Amino acid sequence: MRWEKLREKYDKKNVLAWLRTFPDQCIESIYIGNKFKPKKRRIEKIVGCGMGGSGVGSALLRDMLKEELKVPFEVFNSYDLPAYVDSKTLVFCVSFSGNTEETLQCYRQAKKRRAYVIALTTGGKLKKMAKKDCITIPKSSPQPRMASAYLSIPMLIVLQKMKLIERKNRQLNGMVFLLKKQQAKIEDKAQDLALKLKGKLPVIYAAEELQTAAYRFRTELNENSKQFALSHFLPEHNHNEINAFLGLKRGNCEFILLRHENELKKIQKRFAVVKKLFKKHFNVTEVQLEGKTLIATTYYTLFLAALTSYYLSLLNKLDPEPVPLIALLKKELKK
Repeated sequence: MRWEKLREKYDKKNVLAWLRTFPDQCIESIYIGNKFKPKKRRIEKIVGCGMGGSGVGSALLRDMLKEELKVPFEVFNSYDLPAYVDSKTLVFCVSFSGNTEETLQCYRQAKKRRAYVIALTTGGKLKKMAKKDCITIPKSSPQPRMASAYLSIPMLIVLQKMKLIERKNRQLNGMVFLLKKQQAKIEDKAQDLALKLKGKLPVIYAAEELQTAAYRFRTELNENSKQFALSHFLPEHNHNEINAFLGLKRGNCEFILLRHENELKKIQKRFAVVKKLFKKHFNVTEVQLEGKTLIATTYYTLFLAALTSYYLSLLNKLDPEPVPLIALLKKELKK
């Protein structure tokens, strides 16, 4: 496959160059988080607000920190906050542009309820509203979805500073080391996956702790590759979607099983059974994710997803950067 010719023809803004800096984006995100000084507050609940790529960061943290956080952490992707948000709630309002209307409304609601609100943005109205309670991230990303490190890691550092979680310095350093060491192999793996997914309906499955990473994989394919995709997680998948097969054929879909070395033994067994059942009727590809910790595995998955969707966009003969229908929607909503 002559990727260079496809790049020259379809990658108008050299998106690949940006995607390849993902390990360095992670390093800068750690630095940005460390610069922010959160207030001392008693926190009994955490809420993350954001849309699209800006909302995924909170969900990733929720998954990664589930076994450690002693307070509930929920994520909302809409206009309104739940009734329980109060003065003992930490609310992350995340908007890359700083002008996302759903997030701005959540910010106003949270302030009215005297919650501790921390904004994460490049600027816009949100930065002006939040003032000192704002984590400012770079505008250098071609699109918000391509800034997943900036939209998640600084919040992780904040939770660490507020002593809601243990220090993650070693895990974060290990994650960055892994991404840098494996970068060429991750890109090769992404190219192979893209070739398998061309012209297919990708169906992505992962263990519960990687459910948001799997969802992120799906949405990267939606936005960068402009291609439909599905995602689900085990064990929940085994109680519903496993029974759905009408309309799918071996030639029109590709099942991707995202696996990692720290899965529960019960989940390993479930994956084995799913693979056995599905291989009779469908193409099934197991993707072994790297990483000794869940943090490392999660960001490895994000890197792989971004690169896979990029190369699939080239195979689809499309520029990965613009999202014309989203732009059109926003234009229509302003009328």
